[in-house]
Amino acid sequence: MKKIYINSYLFLLSVLIMSGCSKIYVSMGDKKMEQLQYIKAAKNYEKALAKKQKPEVQKKLANTYRLLNDTKKGADAYAKVVNQPGSEPIDLFYYAQMLIANKKHSEAAAMLLEYLKTNPNDKLAQSMLKSCQNPNVFLKDSAKYVVTNAKIGNVSEFYGPVQYKDGLVFSANTQGKGKNKTPQTGNAYYKLFFTKKDKTGAYSNPEKLKGNINKNELHTASATYSRNGNEVYYTVSNTDGLSKAELMEKIIGLKINKDTIVNGEYQKGAEFPYNSQEYSVGHPTLTSDGKTMYFISDMPGGFGGTDIYLTNWENGKWGQPKNLGETVNTPGNEMFPFVDSVGVLYFSSTGHSNYGGLDIFRTQKEGNAWGQPTNMNYPINSSNDDFGFMIYPDNKTGYLSSNRSGADKIYEFVLQASQVNLGGKILSKVDGSPLGGAKIEIFDRARNTTDTIYSAPDGSYSYVLAPNTDFEVTVSKDGFFSQSDDISTVNNSGDIVKDFSLEALVKGEPVVIDVADETGIRPIFYDFDKWEIRPDAIEPLSKLAKKLKDNPNITIELSSHTDCRGTDEYNQNLSFRRAQSAKKFLVSKGIKANRIKTKGYGESKPVNKCVDGVPCTDEEYQANRRTEFTVIDIKK
Repeated sequence: MKKIYINSYLFLLSVLIMSGCSKIYVSMGDKKMEQLQYIKAAKNYEKALAKKQKPEVQKKLANTYRLLNDTKKGADAYAKVVNQPGSEPIDLFYYAQMLIANKKHSEAAAMLLEYLKTNPNDKLAQSMLKSCQNPNVFLKDSAKYVVTNAKIGNVSEFYGPVQYKDGLVFSANTQGKGKNKTPQTGNAYYKLFFTKKDKTGAYSNPEKLKGNINKNELHTASATYSRNGNEVYYTVSNTDGLSKAELMEKIIGLKINKDTIVNGEYQKGAEFPYNSQEYSVGHPTLTSDGKTMYFISDMPGGFGGTDIYLTNWENGKWGQPKNLGETVNTPGNEMFPFVDSVGVLYFSSTGHSNYGGLDIFRTQKEGNAWGQPTNMNYPINSSNDDFGFMIYPDNKTGYLSSNRSGADKIYEFVLQASQVNLGGKILSKVDGSPLGGAKIEIFDRARNTTDTIYSAPDGSYSYVLAPNTDFEVTVSKDGFFSQSDDISTVNNSGDIVKDFSLEALVKGEPVVIDVADETGIRPIFYDFDKWEIRPDAIEPLSKLAKKLKDNPNITIELSSHTDCRGTDEYNQNLSFRRAQSAKKFLVSKGIKANRIKTKGYGESKPVNKCVDGVPCTDEEYQANRRTEFTVIDIKK
């Protein structure tokens, strides 16, 4: 009995000791979390759970993995959290994020559906769910680009490349080197480096930029250069007014600095006027003319986490920032903007239709508004974070950043040579002027998908078509008739040039048909005392039907006429039958009857001198036996 008593005592003592150790490790983990030392916090929580399983500690560990962006361990941890007492709806949301990063979209969808039961208006969750329910849509362009790792040596993690002179400037840390380490990961702080690629494709050893640019105590990253290369804007940690202790134990915001470059040395310039201790600004990018800067900020009045803003250089200073609006910005985070040589905006986002994590999107201005962003799809995007995109003026080569391998790396991409380049200009048929911001929809008949792009200010557009595929291209712009055309790359390996000339769309004006006579307006004609459609009317009516299909927002009137021979009453009825005959033809081509109004004018509107009592030739009488087409309604 004594032996049993002693063993029981030792067992109880060991349980108490282990329980006490567990509390100590939890306390240490909490302290490290307060100091933003996520790796050390995770190790303490792991030790605590090894001693004793507690739901609240499991949740702390899961959140720590999430903050470290360790999606594999995060998914395993949240799988336990959502099945334990005291779990909350937000845990389902975070678990879904981890699952998406691990390409488990169907499981993520189940978590999001459950989460949305208690948060039905969460737009970010709704967008994530939509993406999870059809993840294969992001793989449709998988042969469009070749993406390879840029083998830049002597740096640990690196991202955000930007062209500078004959090389690249990028952000990098050097793990294991330097005295200052980030409390979150234990790695060195990010600084800006330069490298260039030789003819063999090898990169030179990165050189740290010299001078003021890398003097921030914490991070320096995300540079953008002026056209002449003498000025640079870049992002730094906003350490203004903070003590040494606060630098180690506080989430630091961002600000934008400017340097001038003299003989390769970076010299301190003016700070960006919209820096603030109340919010962050960062990730600047300049347009090719240097007159507009895009940047990100979480300043008040945005749509979510970080939004993209622009500012214009006016009267020797940067103007008031303007939010790009809710077409671009979402309840999630929009980051890392980049504008190419023709004004296309690329950026990363967590809030649009995403394959996973941060995805790279592109959009263009449509008049004064931004078009709906288009996902760049796999392999530009992965199920992890993809960002820091840049493309050279050739629109075929460039770089992106991604943590698809488990750490931030820079990747090169090349547009596949097997693709077919489609390009041309969108012009006004009225005066031949270029139409910028025209909406161009490319429908892929094989994949049953549509991509949308917009014409540049000079009316130009470009798009890469898949080989051996049929497409329908539709061009539209407010104030003009939309126009479509079929384009095929079947047995076609060369570039395709296709210009579109759009006609003005004005209520009350006649509809122009391509087979125009000398007036520019081609009516259809009838034989004497007949209302049947003649063979020569089939082509213009068929083209009218196509125009109506391209422009489903318009209603037209068929205005029919007769020559002056016959009584007024007879001619009135004859003209109405002619209008009805033309309407019947259009309906047979698939046009809804309620979009076609008919009216007979009899002999009341001749186009020449042929009225009662005036002798005319057969040709002159013929000109009045006609049906014309007029726009009478335009729905917005």
